[in-house]
Amino acid sequence: MDRLTQLQDAIDKLALLFVSSLDHLTKNAPLVPLNQNIPVVNTDSAQELALDISRQAKELETLIDNLPGISQTPEDQTRDLELLGQQNAQATEDYEAAVSEAKILLQEVTLALRDIAEDQSHS
Repeated sequence: MDRLTQLQDAIDKLALLFVSSLDHLTKNAPLVPLNQNIPVVNTDSAQELALDISRQAKELETLIDNLPGISQTPEDQTRDLELLGQQNAQATEDYEAAVSEAKILLQEVTLALRDIAEDQSHS
């Protein structure tokens, strides 16, 4: 799996954890009144959910830190992209040359097969 897909999956998982945690806290966590005027959520469940969210956030941070070029300056990234563009242009030229050569070879093989077929039909 490529890095961007891993990053997107981690973001999706973090968002799901947020939504699931909020849903769980609003539906299942009983209120424990410490003060009659201030309701408090059950801390065991809330701490576990907070720990899950913090772990996922740390994983997301690690994925972002490991993205290629993340530590480079914008100028370095631009230079790398220009180099990749040049390499891509060269690869395109090489590909087009190979296709042209293949077409020429195909014509030669077709002519050779035609000559063979004609020779066999005259025999």
